[in-house]
Amino acid sequence: MSTYLPLFIIAVLAFLIPIISERIGIPAVVGEIICGIIIGGSVLGIFSGEEEGIAFLSRFGFVFLMFLIGLEIDFSHVELHGLRSFILGTLMFLLTFATSIMMVHQLGYGYYLAIILSCSAIGLIVSTLREVGITRSEYGQTIMIFAFIADFAVIMLVTAYTFYLKSGVREKVPFIPLLFLLFFGVYYLGRYLIWRFPEGLSKLFRSDQPSEIGVRASFALMLIFVVLSEALGAEAILGAFLAGVMFSVLFGGGTVLEQKLYGIGYGFLIPIFFINVGMSFNLDGLISGGIHLVPALLLIALIAKIIPSLILAGTYTLKESLLAGVLLSSRLSMVIGMAAVGVELGLIDSRLESAIILLAMITSIICPTIFRRLYGKY
Repeated sequence: MSTYLPLFIIAVLAFLIPIISERIGIPAVVGEIICGIIIGGSVLGIFSGEEEGIAFLSRFGFVFLMFLIGLEIDFSHVELHGLRSFILGTLMFLLTFATSIMMVHQLGYGYYLAIILSCSAIGLIVSTLREVGITRSEYGQTIMIFAFIADFAVIMLVTAYTFYLKSGVREKVPFIPLLFLLFFGVYYLGRYLIWRFPEGLSKLFRSDQPSEIGVRASFALMLIFVVLSEALGAEAILGAFLAGVMFSVLFGGGTVLEQKLYGIGYGFLIPIFFINVGMSFNLDGLISGGIHLVPALLLIALIAKIIPSLILAGTYTLKESLLAGVLLSSRLSMVIGMAAVGVELGLIDSRLESAIILLAMITSIICPTIFRRLYGKY
């Protein structure tokens, strides 16, 4: 069998899935996971996900997903709406995290599950707010800030927690600040270059740049942070995420280069990751021992976001506050990626991972749907 045949089939499926998903009204990511389950070992057994090239592209797709998630975090929202939104968002995350810890412990699981259940789905939330037409309203901006803070905090907590648990790397803890020193060093260097050579740097963002130097520079920046993260014993996702945040802080959103990066990521690499997630989905384990976890995880996912969202009741109506909590209960890319990291590090088993993936699929469908329908009527 040709080494390119599995990649060819996955590429064709990645092309067809968004078309089919749009027609039946589910996120493309959910369609990709379902497709992976069907062609994977749980159902047809056509692919295992370990084929030559697929495993690497899937892993790199996950790293690039973390880069794009960092790219989606726009700190200018905090500047525009003041410190109050940032404080409220931080308070809501702390309340969400505390609620998750209390409820997760009742299930007999540790802090890692509580951390990853505290995240949201930035891309899905922004897309939903755009559909409703309130992305530029104060209410929509507040929800986005809350989602940004939650996902940023989850990345930091997952990195710190897994780093602490790894054996043989604790002696490297004093060197971790080097990664953040590099971050600020690149940031100030970038600001100086933008101020000193604005015309030269503008070439990075031209749509007709023949050598695509901007794309090359973006990958180089991401891989610098990824390699340094791994060298220091941290997860590669931290470096990729920080590189994405760096790009967002320096250049903002809406650039031609950003659209090219989204095209590479969501057009090719990231679908391979999500299809591979489906191929490794433990359907038998979920049915035999993990399916009972899904209702409990769904309850935690909703309560941990909806109750803390009541802190908005002083600014918005009770219905708006509750609907914000419902939309923030959406989990998708982040929680699936963090579950994969947890399995890799032995913090959760494959049955729990499958339950988390199913949770992400359910919340990514029902939560935006509820928000769109009820807010539209409101």
